[in-house]
Amino acid sequence: MDQFILDLEDIKIRHQEEFGSKAANLGVIAREMSTPKGFAISSLLYTKVLTETQILQKITQMALEVEDRPIQEIDPASEEIMSMIRAVEIPAKYAEIILSAYRICWPKEAPPVAVRSSATAEDLPSASFAGQLDSFLNVCGEDDYLEAVKKCWASLWTPRAIHYRKQKSIGQKHIAMAVIVQEMVEATAAGVLFTANPVTNSRQEIYIEAVRGLGESLVSGESNADVYLVKKDKLFVNYLELREERPLLSEYQLKVLASAGKKLEFLNGQEQDVEWAMAKGEIYILQTRPITTLDEEDRPLPDPAEMTPVQRDVWTNINERFPDPVLPIDGIIAKIYYQSLFSAYKSLDFSVPYVDWSLVEQGLFPEYFEPPAIRKKPWRKFKLRTIDKLDIEKEWRNNENAFNRYLTLLQNPDLSTFPLETVMEYLEDALKDFQRALYLRYLLYIRYNMKYNALVATVEKKYGQQGRKILDVAIAGEPQITMDLNEELRVLASMAKDDEKLVRLIIEGDLLRMEEEIAEKGENPAFLAAYHDFMEKYGNREVSQGLGGLAARLWKDEPLVVWGMIRGLLKAEIAQDVHEGGEALSPEEQKLLQELLAHRKTAAMIQDSRRYNAFRENSHFYLTQAMTVFSTLFLQIGDRVEKRGLLENGEDIVYFTYFEIKDLIYNIHSQQKISRLELAEMLGARKARQKRRERRWLGRKAAEQFTYGDIIKGIAASSEIGAGEMPPH
Repeated sequence: MDQFILDLEDIKIRHQEEFGSKAANLGVIAREMSTPKGFAISSLLYTKVLTETQILQKITQMALEVEDRPIQEIDPASEEIMSMIRAVEIPAKYAEIILSAYRICWPKEAPPVAVRSSATAEDLPSASFAGQLDSFLNVCGEDDYLEAVKKCWASLWTPRAIHYRKQKSIGQKHIAMAVIVQEMVEATAAGVLFTANPVTNSRQEIYIEAVRGLGESLVSGESNADVYLVKKDKLFVNYLELREERPLLSEYQLKVLASAGKKLEFLNGQEQDVEWAMAKGEIYILQTRPITTLDEEDRPLPDPAEMTPVQRDVWTNINERFPDPVLPIDGIIAKIYYQSLFSAYKSLDFSVPYVDWSLVEQGLFPEYFEPPAIRKKPWRKFKLRTIDKLDIEKEWRNNENAFNRYLTLLQNPDLSTFPLETVMEYLEDALKDFQRALYLRYLLYIRYNMKYNALVATVEKKYGQQGRKILDVAIAGEPQITMDLNEELRVLASMAKDDEKLVRLIIEGDLLRMEEEIAEKGENPAFLAAYHDFMEKYGNREVSQGLGGLAARLWKDEPLVVWGMIRGLLKAEIAQDVHEGGEALSPEEQKLLQELLAHRKTAAMIQDSRRYNAFRENSHFYLTQAMTVFSTLFLQIGDRVEKRGLLENGEDIVYFTYFEIKDLIYNIHSQQKISRLELAEMLGARKARQKRRERRWLGRKAAEQFTYGDIIKGIAASSEIGAGEMPPH
């Protein structure tokens, strides 16, 4: 009997293929909270009965012959199929199994039961077929119970169900029907609960509807319901619409129900649509399934005026580093990026509140992320002195040397032959090293930034605005990668300047096809070789200011950025308008600079600032190389998944989260069954969501624009216009 019958609490996710997703969800509910007593009949029994009575092949063929027709033309064949199933004589050995389960569950007098459908599909095991299958309530006695089981089996072949399976490419073969049997409770109230507000799409609210008695009148639209909203974080209850003078549910009952909804959302990893009933004051969960109709949530952007200074700096950094909504695969990068920053603040004895990373891990970033309210602690000076004694830059160099092995790995011609698990191990190790590198970088960033701010305050207090100009000159000039890059660009422009034809081509030609045009016309091969060397060295530089995630566009993806800079430098050289260094100091300012440098403590602070400016640029270049490592390794995984026939295009791996990729590799390695159709459905939904996110992002406003002194700051890539008076220069 165990093969065909399971008590609800014994149904695990691994039983989904035989018992359907509805029964698997009920199994979770039965183990974790209250649901009416019952059991489930495996879909294997459906298949056995219809095969041995020799009608399964016939009804499948009948459905295949009409599945392409309009739904109204499917009706005659559907009715004939369902009549055949309802009329079938269940073989005695199987009828005994069905009846024995009923008798064992209720050995004395059996109560009225609900008999409900739970369909399964081989190619889409998680399919719920919501709203298409029949359920039967208040079924009494063994004869009616057997008839209800057959009616559930028959409901697999309604016109809507046949049409739906064709539309979803599930087909009419390899499908079956499990049946759930549960005791009816004498409900005083029943209804539905959504763990996100389906009206506003808010994930911060739980939406509850309740009616008297059983909930079928609510589902069918026959009765109006009380409507309640419960704030998800603190379970604060709002009574929105009451159909009677007094609410059907007390505040305590609403909080119990809302807590159950939150638990179901946590257990299932996404927002849930829950059916519930209340009997004798106890809440019973009858069913749960994912909400599939939610759009992106409209969340107000944080108000920088209400942020702590550090929180505001982080908010600005987020919008500069990630100027567009990231892809799901980038969630892990964003999490590591800011988790490392917050860890560095903690190490320096700042107060860092708890951060919920769940949306970030899904790649829903940066639009739904508000940085924590980080604050300084008054006793942090001891920690700062401790950090000053550490040679963090040496630690960074060691970490950078360790990361170079991943860059060497990318040059390995055998990389494409490495086993999938080996590539994943390299990726996991690289992410750990990346996190350590970021942590070290941020320790230096925070500490040196504090020193620099103290230096600025000291100099401005003593010399006013003139002191700021002197300081800018004092801390400039330390050798670093960006200066090298700019110098090599100038060398390229100088190489071109002496070739009149090449100059005309670069200044007047199409930047999008510049390399091809130079190659086609055979102009200056030495210049083109130098350009290729430059791109080999710096092509992983991002087009936008920030890292932007693994899908961010790089110079090698959009070389017109580089050609635009060469064109600008070339025009400037021709016009003899190239400036070296910053604005020159007057003799008086030179004297003040020497005075600053003569002060030992100030000179040390200036030297620290010079070193950090160089470190900041050099380390950023290193981080862009890390993005190339991650992108290459993730695409290697995508290529292998494509070769296994699980993806049509390996590049679609970017629509998976890091944790989904780990699960996918585990399932491949352990030879578990993976539904190609389920993966295709997920990808389609993710791509559609990404387009919606990008459209909404383009329309956002920088209403939270704020200023620091004469500097106007706002939200990167927003559509707002800022206006104001330019400060004197």
